[in-house]
This record gives sequence, C-alpha cells and structure tokens, in this order.
Amino acid sequence: MSENYSIKDRIKDIINGTTDSERARKASMQGQIDRADGIFQLLLLVFGLGFWIVMILKYFL
Repeated sequence: MSENYSIKDRIKDIINGTTDSERARKASMQGQIDRADGIFQLLLLVFGLGFWIVMILKYFL
C-alpha cells in the first residue's frame, strides 16, 4: 500500500461505495434495473391503452 493511500482513505472509499468491487456490482445491476424499467413502462403503456379503448367502446356502445 502506498504512502498516499492510507487506511482512513480506504475506509472512506468503502463507506462511500467507491471501491472497484462496489462499482462493478452497481454496474452489473444497472442492466437488470434498465430491463425492469422497460418492462414496467411497457405494462403501463398496455394498461393505459386498454383503459382508453374500454372507455371509448363504452361511450359508443
């Protein structure tokens, strides 16, 4: 370990989540978060369109 990078700095990095392993874990989870967000938006769109279609059909029938 170098003189510039002390134990206190290492502890601060671990607490702040700036270690390499933390960054890698967050980056790997980001793909799953993006996929879940896309699925949620698709379901929201489908239910929203379904709601308006039912309302329009109710109005005309």
